Amino acid sequence: MRTRITARHFKAPESLRAHVMKRVDKLGKVYDGITHASVVLDRAPSSIDDHLAEISINVYRRQLTARNGAATHEEAIDRCAESLRRQILRYKSKLRGEHLRR
Repeated sequence: MRTRITARHFKAPESLRAHVMKRVDKLGKVYDGITHASVVLDRAPSSIDDHLAEISINVYRRQLTARNGAATHEEAIDRCAESLRRQILRYKSKLRGEHLRR
């Protein structure tokens, strides 16, 4: 899986980039059909949750996206990754036809 990390208006430290890679790799363990991941980190100047993160992943015929804000970038990334994990599990169940068996 290819991962692209973009930091808008600041330079992301290596520890933050490592955290992003760790969380995205965990998503790859949930579903191995992820072909590409794009992570955008930003700061909103006038809000309490001013550290923003957006993660988009490409799977077969679909793009799944999560966007979240928090007090730190790490926390925002964790929230996005958890949201994407739920989306991936829902997507996998639809691929297998489990939603039709209920």
